[in-house]
Amino acid sequence: MTASYAKDFHEIPESLTNNYSLKRKALDLVQSEPIAGKVTTGGSRLEDFREILIDFFDLQIDLDAAIAETEHRLPRQHSMFSGDNRVFASGWAERLVRTQVSRFYNQAVLETIIESGSDDCFVDHSSSEQALSKCSQQLAGANHSARVMLERIKSSYGDGEWNNERKLPDHPHCTHTFSPVS
Repeated sequence: MTASYAKDFHEIPESLTNNYSLKRKALDLVQSEPIAGKVTTGGSRLEDFREILIDFFDLQIDLDAAIAETEHRLPRQHSMFSGDNRVFASGWAERLVRTQVSRFYNQAVLETIIESGSDDCFVDHSSSEQALSKCSQQLAGANHSARVMLERIKSSYGDGEWNNERKLPDHPHCTHTFSPVS
């Protein structure tokens, strides 16, 4: 069976392959929505990162290539925050790419749900979820308001207004995704 919506993070490329309108929406969001964060601040860092995400969502590169390209095109030593180990913690490129891929995919799904006239979205249990994570315990296996979840994503990942409200992604290695209620 082909997935038109990913049941977890690892199914995102298959979903994009099988759902052209969702792929198009994700690409549009990558090009137009703000991306908060110090790693992408300064010079052409934000534009370079957008190009990497565009290549990923356009299925030109896979996740590993996006991570490698991020490390190459946004090198720590060229950042105004290069001395900050909180900004450039171990695995920073992987965490940045995974977070923004999840963010833009989930944002595209939520906007699609809302545009269809619904406000109901579902978070399935991921095959590789961490059972004790807050997203596994508080979001997975339940329906949620697409509008509320969309606002949380935009506030945190677009505006940089971080809070503890549950959202997807809830952490850099979050494997949960939103889907329409069937």
